[in-house]
Amino acid sequence: MKDPGSRRRFSSWRALLAGVLAAGDSLEARPAHADGELQYEVREQVAMALLPTHDYGVTGSCATGTGLAPASAYASGSAGRGQGMGAGVGGRVFYRDAPRPAPGSASTWWGFRAGGGLDLDLLYAKVPVGIPDMSGKLCQSVKSDGAVVQYGDSSVLLVQVPAYAGGELGLGSTDDTATWHGIVLGAAWAPTFTVIQPWITSGDVSASYLGTELTLDFASIEATGARISSKRLAVMLVLPVREDGPLVLTLSFGAVWR
Repeated sequence: MKDPGSRRRFSSWRALLAGVLAAGDSLEARPAHADGELQYEVREQVAMALLPTHDYGVTGSCATGTGLAPASAYASGSAGRGQGMGAGVGGRVFYRDAPRPAPGSASTWWGFRAGGGLDLDLLYAKVPVGIPDMSGKLCQSVKSDGAVVQYGDSSVLLVQVPAYAGGELGLGSTDDTATWHGIVLGAAWAPTFTVIQPWITSGDVSASYLGTELTLDFASIEATGARISSKRLAVMLVLPVREDGPLVLTLSFGAVWR
């Protein structure tokens, strides 16, 4: 005859084993599949730029009444900084690594992306062209009026080559076809190489590590990872490393695919 205590202990172990197996089945039903892949984006954008600062000296000889003297002895040089606004196109290629959304009524997930791109914009700008030559003016007038930087209207080619790395947060839900729909919030550090070339003056080349890009995606992702498509709104700001460097802000709308 079996001991009732032994029978109770056996039943307890069997119940514990059944609970462990049930928990294992529950974990297997919701795996965290990594989904690292290359993705592409094309965008249309509006760009606003504060152009680099340029210093200009005073040139020419002014009349003293008894002869000529360097105009720079009566007025100091000055600095000029242009600004402009325009539109253009851009593209991105990036590696994205994020879990595939699990089936369910709601799903929130984190991901990582890193890549690079190219932006081309044509701006209409007010560009400093320098201080007019002071030759022929009275030195007293040069002293009282000072040296004023002149500006001209010009088209400006703006080229930016950003590299970026950052994270993203997906907020959405899965429908009856196991396709996830939602928004993806992204933020990235974006060091950028910038070329600014006005039509009427010399150009500037600079690099800044003070760049950032914020994105908002309206995305659809199949549970199998077979299709990922989204529309993207983005804001990119590149601040100057030095005080006299360019500052560029771009607002864009684009499409992302794999």
